[in-house]
Amino acid sequence: MNSGIKTEKQVERDFFTFIRESELGRGIRGTVYRPEMRPADADTEDLVVKFLAGLDEQIQSGVVIINIYVPDIPFGNDGRKVEDITRVDELEKLIRGFVDNNDNTEYWMQTDGSPRSTAIENIEQHLIYARIKFNRLAQ
Repeated sequence: MNSGIKTEKQVERDFFTFIRESELGRGIRGTVYRPEMRPADADTEDLVVKFLAGLDEQIQSGVVIINIYVPDIPFGNDGRKVEDITRVDELEKLIRGFVDNNDNTEYWMQTDGSPRSTAIENIEQHLIYARIKFNRLAQ
C-alpha cells in the first residue's frame, strides 16, 4: 500500500476539521459532527460530514457528503411549521463558498450537483444534502 494514500476515516477526519474551522463550520448554529455522532433526538441546526466513496490511485479521489439539519419555523396561526427557506439559502451559499474558496493545498474540491434540501418526516426539520468531490495527490 502506498504510504501516501489516506484511509476513509483519515479523509473524513480531514474534511471534518476543514469544515469545522471554515466559515461554513462557524456559521452552523449547532454542532459539526462525524457520522453517527449527532444525537438521535437533536432538534438543533447541525452539520454531519461523512465519507461516501473513494479510489486509491496516484491521485486519490472520492466523495464526501455534507448533511445539514435545519429546524423548521412556525407558519401561520395553526401551529404548522415549514422550511426556513431563508436559512437554507444562507447555508447552501456557505457550502458553495467552502468548496469554491477553500485554500487547502492537499485537496482539490468541487460540488457534485447543487446542494438541495428535503423535508425530514415527523421531526420538523429539513435536511440540506451536498456532495463534494475531491482529488488528492498521494504523497
